Amino acid sequence: MNAKPYLSNLTPLRGIAALLTILFHSEPYLGFLGGGILIDKSKSFFLNGLYTMVDFFFVLSGFIICYVYAGYFSEGIKKESFRKFFVARFARIYPLHLFSLLFTAGVWALAAALGFPKFPVMQIANSAYSFITNLLLLHSMNLHHWFTYTHASWSISTEWWMYMLFPFIVGGIFRLSKMGRWVILILCIAVYLLIEYVLGPMVKIPKEITGFDKAMLQHNLNVSFQFGFVRCLAGFVIGMLTYLAYIENWGKSFLSSGWTVLIAVLGLTITLHFNANDIIKVLFFPIILISAAYGSPTINKILITKPLQKLGDWSYSIYLIHQPFLNFFTLVILAATQPKIGQLALNLSQGGSWAVVIVFIIFILLVSFLSYRFIEVPMRKFINKKWG
Repeated sequence: MNAKPYLSNLTPLRGIAALLTILFHSEPYLGFLGGGILIDKSKSFFLNGLYTMVDFFFVLSGFIICYVYAGYFSEGIKKESFRKFFVARFARIYPLHLFSLLFTAGVWALAAALGFPKFPVMQIANSAYSFITNLLLLHSMNLHHWFTYTHASWSISTEWWMYMLFPFIVGGIFRLSKMGRWVILILCIAVYLLIEYVLGPMVKIPKEITGFDKAMLQHNLNVSFQFGFVRCLAGFVIGMLTYLAYIENWGKSFLSSGWTVLIAVLGLTITLHFNANDIIKVLFFPIILISAAYGSPTINKILITKPLQKLGDWSYSIYLIHQPFLNFFTLVILAATQPKIGQLALNLSQGGSWAVVIVFIIFILLVSFLSYRFIEVPMRKFINKKWG
């Protein structure tokens, strides 16, 4: 089976989404340490809505997995094809997932050794049982009452099981008529509505988690540790439908324009700013994705630049590594000042808070470069060579 050309225009999109995820996760830590807010949500909800970057990853994954692996299963599910697919995906996601899990467990072991009480929001569901479910990538399959260990890895859990489902559904998706594709898209939107109005409100927050706004789970897609797989399923299938549109050059004359990408990104930004319904935000993702995949002279020149390509290469590390280090630096600050928990006052202005986050992002980029070079790539090559 011949390798397909690399879609370099899509690579930077992963990196940008990963950086936006850092912004989303950073502000709660700043608040805990007494820092300032990055963006006042009474003026703009942009930052608070960035949890939808996970939905972008799901849509992108559906597109890319189809692009790379649909041919493996074009004539049904054969044992050898499934084995190669399994090993390739395992080699791609598991080594860094294991590293982040062990690192996070180490950070909390250090916290216990230093005599810190447990931080409920970060540790309440950490246990031997949840460690095992993390090892098995089952920790976001409605087995826990809260996030476990590396919180961001909940989406890796759901994507893994979507990968395992992919060979069994790709043939049916590819055989859909045009009307059938619209029906599936409408069903995906219906799944999103189910999350917003049924599943999300069903999520129970542990009583030990104080100060958590239950409204964050009302009428939006922000479910994870309990119903994350449902969310992933809808986004992944939308990505698969987007790939079908791409290979048939759907709307290419209009979408292969730098202006289309710009307008779609601007539209997404506006919906984030005004806190529009999450489904509207998600529907911008296929447009951005397919427009970037088609490319245009201007967009190509921007997206193939080396810094943006590297950012995309490091995106998985950025996504999985940043939260363990947020935990680690929080402990370092607390250990250095020894305040009562929750009473540390950094007295940072909004500008100072942004400066701290920018320095942190630069640090994470350096660490991600190292983890990509010395963990991701070597382990991926080793596993594929030995078993793939």
